[in-house]
Amino acid sequence: MSLVDLGKKLLEAARAGQDDEVRILMANGAPFTTDWLGTSPLHLAAQYGHYSTTEVLLRAGVSRDARTKVDRTPLHMAASEGHASIVEVLLKHGQKRLLFS
Repeated sequence: MSLVDLGKKLLEAARAGQDDEVRILMANGAPFTTDWLGTSPLHLAAQYGHYSTTEVLLRAGVSRDARTKVDRTPLHMAASEGHASIVEVLLKHGQKRLLFS
């Protein structure tokens, strides 16, 4: 499987909250890529409220402060969807950017 395919699969697994698949893909070298809007696996896990997937990605060292092409961070995504536990874990893991910066 190509790196591009691994990256796409990582995005899909993060969106679906598939923790084990995220771990396997990262162990197999999946790059931390984004979709055409600049949405990362962490953005997707945060947006869809997948707490454990968010933690897996944070522990793997993904950028907590990455912004999409429309200037949204994972913190924006979690807050706008009402996922308070995701907001807390992002802040706990050091996301420094403000919601409206």
